[in-house]
Parts: sequence; C-alpha cells; structure tokens
Amino acid sequence: MNNAPQPNPSMDPGIPSWSRGDLPPSPRFGWRQITSLIGPGIVMVGVSIGAGEWLFGPAVTAQYGGTLLWLGGLSILMQLFYNLEVMRYTLYCGEPVHVGFCRSWPGRRFWIPFYAVLEFSSIWPFMASNAAVPLAAAMLGHLPGAGMTSWLGFDMSEAGLVKVLGYLIFILAFVPLIFGGTVYRLIERLMTAKMVIVLTFLTFTSLFMVSGRNVGEVFSGFFRVGSAPLRAATVIADGHFTLSTREAGAAYTIRGTMENGRPVVLSFAVDREGNLQSFGVGDPIPPGLENRRRRMLEQAGRLARKGGFYVEVVEGTAVLSAEGMIADDRSWRPTAFFVKRDGLVERFESLEELPPAFARRLGELVDRQGLELVSLIGYAREHGRLPYLEWAMLAGLAAIAGAGGLSNSLFSNYTRDKGWGMGARVGAIPSAVGGMTISLSHVGEVFTISRESLQRWRGWLRQIRRDQAIWVIGSFLGMALPCMLSLEFIRNAPISGNRVGAMVADGLASRYPDFGYILWPLTLLISFLVLAPNQIHSGDNIARRWTDIIWTVSRRARTLGGNQVKFIYYGILLAYGIWGLFALSLFNPLQIAKVGTVLMNVALGASSLHVLYVNHSLLPAELRPGWISRIGLVCCGLFFLGITVIVIFKV
Repeated sequence: MNNAPQPNPSMDPGIPSWSRGDLPPSPRFGWRQITSLIGPGIVMVGVSIGAGEWLFGPAVTAQYGGTLLWLGGLSILMQLFYNLEVMRYTLYCGEPVHVGFCRSWPGRRFWIPFYAVLEFSSIWPFMASNAAVPLAAAMLGHLPGAGMTSWLGFDMSEAGLVKVLGYLIFILAFVPLIFGGTVYRLIERLMTAKMVIVLTFLTFTSLFMVSGRNVGEVFSGFFRVGSAPLRAATVIADGHFTLSTREAGAAYTIRGTMENGRPVVLSFAVDREGNLQSFGVGDPIPPGLENRRRRMLEQAGRLARKGGFYVEVVEGTAVLSAEGMIADDRSWRPTAFFVKRDGLVERFESLEELPPAFARRLGELVDRQGLELVSLIGYAREHGRLPYLEWAMLAGLAAIAGAGGLSNSLFSNYTRDKGWGMGARVGAIPSAVGGMTISLSHVGEVFTISRESLQRWRGWLRQIRRDQAIWVIGSFLGMALPCMLSLEFIRNAPISGNRVGAMVADGLASRYPDFGYILWPLTLLISFLVLAPNQIHSGDNIARRWTDIIWTVSRRARTLGGNQVKFIYYGILLAYGIWGLFALSLFNPLQIAKVGTVLMNVALGASSLHVLYVNHSLLPAELRPGWISRIGLVCCGLFFLGITVIVIFKV
C-alpha cells in the first residue's frame, strides 16, 4: 500500500494534503445483506419526518389543500442530486464535503465566514419548543392556550408550561449524544426506531381513517407542478373560521377555531392600504378595533359548526356565498347559495339557478373546499405578479421537505462515519463516554485510479444510490402521510404558533370520541416522537459540521490525538446549548423557524453550486459527476435560491 501524500489538491495551501490508500470493496447486496441498507439514508429519513413534514406540511395543506405539495416534491428531488454528490466526494477522500469547500478557491478564510453566516438557519432550537406542545397537551388534557395551570407546586400560564417543557426537552436532548461508541451509531439507532414507529402509525391511520378523496388529493398534489390555490376571503368549515370583511377602506380578518363549544381567536388583522396590523393570542388590541373584533367573532360563532361549511367571495359588485354540510367522505354538500347585490340578498337552492359566471365560481369553491386553482405562470402574466400566498410558509415547506439547508451536507459526514468508501480509512467522531478507542484522522485518504479501484468505485456508487432510493421513498411518505391527516382532521384550521402537531391529535379524538381516550394520547406521543429526536439531531448537526472543519483546517487542532476530536465536538455542543437556552427564552419558535428556513434555502441553493465546483475541481476526471448530475445540481441551486428571491422581494 502506498501511503505517500498526494500532491496537494487544495487551492488553500494551509490545508494538509491527502494521503493515499486502497479503496475498500463495496458491500454485496442481496436479501441476506438487507441490513447493509441501514445507512445515512435511513438516518436522514428519520430526520426528514420532522418540522417540514409534521409542522409546515400540515400547516400548508390545512390552508391550501394538497395543491402545493409539488413544492415539497420538487424540493426532495432537487436534494437527491445534492445528497449523491456530497457522498461522492466522501467516497473518494473520506473527508466531509465542508472540508472540500474550504479546499476550494478562494480558500478557508472566505468559506468559513460564509458558511458561518448560513449556519444561522440551523441554530434555532424550535424542535424542542414544538415538541413541548404535545407534551403539555397530554398533561393538560387539552391544547395549551391562555389559561392557567399548576405544575410541581408552581402556578403558571399554559404558555409558561410549554416554555418550561421546551427547556427540559432541549437539555435532555444532549444526554444521548454523550454515551455510546460513536455518535453516528447512536443517531442511526435512534432515527431507525423513530422511522419505524412513526411510519407505522401514520400508515395505519391513513389507511383506515382518511377518506379516499383526501388520499387522492395529496398524491395528485405532488404532480400539480405550477398550480396554485387562491383561498376565498371567508372560509368557515367544521368549526374552523377565517372571516374577512371590508369597511371604510380597511380589510379586517379574524381567524380561529371552536374549542369546547366556544370560539378561540388565533389572529386578528387589519389592512389599511398595505399598512398591516396583526394581533396574535394574548396581544392587546386598541379599543377602537376591539369592537370590530367582537362583532366579527359573534358572526363567526353563529356560522361555525361541526360538520358544516360556509364560503364567501366577492365577484365584481356582488358578494357570492354558499353553505351546507360536510359529508362522511369529507366533501362539501351545499344546501343553499346566496348572491348579495345593491343591498339585496337572493337565495338559490342549486347551482343551475345561478347566472353561469356565478355558478362556475361557486361550484369550484364548493368542490375544492374554499379554493380556486390557477396557473402560477398564467396568473403572473395576467396580473404582473405572483398570487398572494403565505410565501414564507411555502418557503419553509420547500426548505424542510426532505432534510433541507445545510443538514443535507451531513450525508457526507455520515458516509464517513458509516465507513463507506474511503471513509473506512479515516475513523469517526467518538462519544464522550464509551468511545475512547475510536479515533479520527486529521486528513483524508484517496485511492489511485486503476481498473480494480474503478470497479470498486462503481460498486460504492450503486450502494449510495440504493441508500438514496430509501431516503426518497421515506421522504415522500413522511410528507404525504401527515398531510393526509391534516386534510382529514384540521382542514381549513388556521395555524398559529406551534400548535399544529397537537391540533391533529385534537381532530382525531373529536372525530372518534368513543376512541378518544386512545387516539388523543397516542397521537400526542407520535407528535412528540416526530419532533423531540430531531432536537437531538439538531445539536449533532451543528457540532459535527464544524468539528470536521476545525479538525482538518486548524493547525492547533491538528496537534491533537485522533480520539481527542470529541473535545472539539462537545465544546461546540456546549456553546450551542448555552445559546439555545437563551433563544428559547426570547423568541417565538415558529416565527424564527420561518425566518430560518429562508436562510436554509439560501444555504442549500448556494452550497449545491459549490458542490458542483468542488467535485469538478478536486476529483479525478474518471470520478466526476456526469451531465445528469451536473444539471441536477444547477437546478437545485436555482430552485432554492429562486424561492428565496420570491419570499424576500414578494415578486
């Protein structure tokens, strides 16, 4: 074996040269070797079933139906190209791709600050605070709201209980990372168990409790590329209400839901010619607006009822509306239509009695449950802009569908720690306790190109493609199944704060009251299992990425022994823990998540183009990506950077 250093491929002379070794044989695949498929793909499927699939996905489908799921589907497919290429880099040299970023021009002094800024998207511990909501709901017996409670002898608000539980979950999330042989093996076992439990529950509930109509709407939504739903200004369905009215040049909107027989307002907004005032739960409202809010709430209370619907839109100078019942298959069955013109209201018993233009519009609104579908391109041509949608939430869906942001780069780190390709030659990050015999090389190893090594290389490429096939399937299922539950049980529910996960449990228990004693706690448990383990991964995500960078790039770190890498890893983890406790005390987690996901899109879009550059400049010609992968990486960059532009500039 030739261990002589290779001529330094780095465009930064401060980073050591790779050494040389032999590429290990790839594992043979067959049913007897099925466990060989347990790798980074399964780990990241467990990660994927998290904020995007349990929070942003259901939040989007609750408001817009399944139409916009094509954004999540495209996001997963774009990430597939990224994942394969960061794994390609590690198969060749055993280094995580972020070290490769630092090797590329103009060098580590530029790229380290660049990715440190993009890391801002990853440092917010919103998984812990969101996981606290189902736990608090289980303790209270209802969704946490503005009430008071007592816990361990202390009187506190229900919102305060959620905050305290968020602190506890965040702190306890560090414990599993301390013990075991390698951190990767712990994460692998944890995420495999989570994937099996959560997907089993979601599959069972989707098969037996979700209507075929909603199943079809979710799956068809992945293929409606370019379609967008326009939501009626007033939609009241199954106890959930969004009520809008206009008076004296101002538009007023109130959103809420019926809980325990009374309306609960989740938001109240006033728009005066673009000057928007918004008030959330518990926010003080000026006296002049409080009267308007109270009158609208009384109107919503009269119209909102379980099993019923009411929808209203403006058509020219007329106000069109329809009301009726929600059938067992969750379709709307209208009982009356109304047209208000010049202060007079006409009632119609069927669509056939309405003027054709009114009938078409009300028919679509009833069939699509408060939505009208348009083409994004056609709408932009006609109006000179994109439709008014909650683009920040949609950007969040695109950002967190699959893995998202810099989390995708962990496929590279996990390939190394799994021992795939040349990763077997460099070691792994040991745990603080029980990992003393495990060491990590400071520098990667590469192999000499030969007929035998190329044959082995092709075997490793097949291995990572099998791994990514599992990830893609798991990611699509992980997004589709929670969205089916959202359509079935909380459709048209306004989403406020971090309640969406627990609202699904409330919807299930309300629909099946005879089994509520089982469905309520079980769904809350699943919601907790979806979110809490991802807080463990979030800490590992940040610490692992920067540990690997420091371990190779820093001259001082290169003086440490191979098993001392854990001191850097746990030092970064400690800093993240201190910051996380501070962030939890100050910020609204879902709002921070929305801001963070914009940066996640920037990070993934920019780094995908960087991956393309790294693999073409540092890998031998025989091992570089083909034209399909190159096009895929470019499309990945354009997709994620493009949706960022839409959110920032509201094109």
